Amino acid sequence: MIIDLLFYIGFALLLTHELDAIQRHEWRIFPITRKLKDEIAYYWFTILHVPLFVLLLWLMCHPSENIRFWFQISMDVFFIVHMVLHKLLSSHKNYEFVGVFSKAIIFSMGIVGIAHLSILLNVS
Repeated sequence: MIIDLLFYIGFALLLTHELDAIQRHEWRIFPITRKLKDEIAYYWFTILHVPLFVLLLWLMCHPSENIRFWFQISMDVFFIVHMVLHKLLSSHKNYEFVGVFSKAIIFSMGIVGIAHLSILLNVS
């Protein structure tokens, strides 16, 4: 269904953003990881994404339709909040998501979240 494709696009944008986040040293923005040396922060930032991605993929493919439904709603809300947080953090001295490419990924993810959430709630 088209609604599933829309969600997968949002999820793919999230994964793409996380790849970009490594290039943009996103750990320099977070209170705990910004205190670490870049090499150490890079390893922690990257390796912690493994269990995070496993959890997200498990929930996305969960056999329970109810769990998948609420997971998609939660992710849509995250996509939207994430977009707003990036806007609010854009003046942070260590914020490196300044290029059109990075901004397009973040903005697109938020817009897809809004669109998918709107459709999902109207269909249900």
